[in-house]
Order: sequence, then C-alpha cells, then structure tokens
Amino acid sequence: MKLDNPAARLLSILERGGQISDGRSCRDAWCELLDVRKGDHAVLMGRIGRVMALSTDIIERLEGIGGIKVDRYMHWVKPLENAFLKNNLNGQWKDFKSQINPHVINYLSMTSDLFSHKCPEPVISESHLDSIINSARSLIDEVRKADLPEDIKEFMIRHLYKVSVAVEEYIIRGAESVSSVIESAFGHGVLHGESVELAKTNSVVKKFWQSMANIAMVVSISTGVQQLAPPIVELLPDISFKGDSSVVEPVEEQEE
Repeated sequence: MKLDNPAARLLSILERGGQISDGRSCRDAWCELLDVRKGDHAVLMGRIGRVMALSTDIIERLEGIGGIKVDRYMHWVKPLENAFLKNNLNGQWKDFKSQINPHVINYLSMTSDLFSHKCPEPVISESHLDSIINSARSLIDEVRKADLPEDIKEFMIRHLYKVSVAVEEYIIRGAESVSSVIESAFGHGVLHGESVELAKTNSVVKKFWQSMANIAMVVSISTGVQQLAPPIVELLPDISFKGDSSVVEPVEEQEE
C-alpha cells in the first residue's frame, strides 16, 4: 500500500536520490528529483527549501503523538542537516548523497510506519493529479479571455495557479497543499458572494466553481469522507458535487 505523510515523502525523495550517480551535478540531481526545469532557479530553490522544511513537519508531528519517546526517532536529523549544509548546487551530488547513510533511511522508514498508524494522510492517485493540473491550466487560459470583472478574474487565475503549483509539489507537500487551495477558494466565495453569483450567468465562472467542487470531492473521497459540508453545497446550489472514487486511492486501515 502506498503511504503518505511527511516522513514517507522525505524518504521517497532521499531513496530516489540514492539512485542518482555521484558525479552528477547537484543542481541537475535536484531538478530531476523535484521535477524542475533547468534554469528555473527560483522554483528549484523554493522546492529544496520545502524539502528541508519536511524535517520540521516530521518533528512537530512526532511531538504531537502521545506515548512515544521522540528521541528514538530522531537519529536521521543530524546527518540530514549535514547533507543540506553540504548542498552546493554547483558541486557534485556525492557531497549530499554521501551523508544519507542507512541509518537515515531506516529511522525515516520507522517514522513513516508510525505515522501511517497514528495519523495517516490521504493519497491522491497520479491519474487524478494529472486530471486536476491539466484542467486548471486549461481553465486559466479561458479565464484570461473571459469578459469578467478584473477582481474576479484575478481571484480565479490566482487559485487555479495555486492548484497547479500544489499538484506540481505534491511529492513534497502531499494532499494538504491541494486541499488548502480549495478551502481558500470556498472561503473567498463565502466572503465575496459576487464571485459565486456570477456562476448563474457566466459559463466560465460556473466552470471554475465546478472544477473546485470536483477537486474538493477528490480530496474528500481520499480521506474516506464522501460528502462535503452542507454550507459548501448550499453555497453553490447549481454545481454538481459528485466524485468518482475509482481513481482515488483511499487510506486503508493498518493492522496493529
């Protein structure tokens, strides 16, 4: 079964990094691992920073679990810190890779297993992620060409762009990054009703909210909750809140 939690995501990145040759440039290695186009330096640095931040997420989550000795799970921290201190993007990948010893992998694996029992996260299938990002990118172009008030157009483009980024960074941030964008969009709809009212008369606006509803259902189904809160459904009475769970991988129960 595929697991998702900050330890599992960090472990996956490090294990894939272990397959990259020592002599590869550090910059090229990170571009490959984080799906960044060569030359997109700002995007690369941002994503490396988010990988580093996974350590903080893991530690905070460990400290939030009662009845465990956190120190027993922390033996990966120092080697990983040393690896990032040696992370010279103009150097060779071996300078980073050599710091990731078997103990780092073993302790992160143990931590990931603990999280899978205590606080599992939803897993969104790759096919659904592809569908979400393709739909968002296509809709951005439609919104740009639409005859709409500038503030509403800006709101929709901003959230569609955030959806795209959240999917692109799913391997780092998981489903939470996708759901937070959708929650932000619906929150805006509650506070700014005009962006919702236009869905009754404008096909592009209706398509935007239908897209947000579809993504919300994907995340909802992947958490095992197959309906959305009534206030959200009532906010958009003309939008179909239906999901297809066939391509979403639910979080499965773990055997004790």
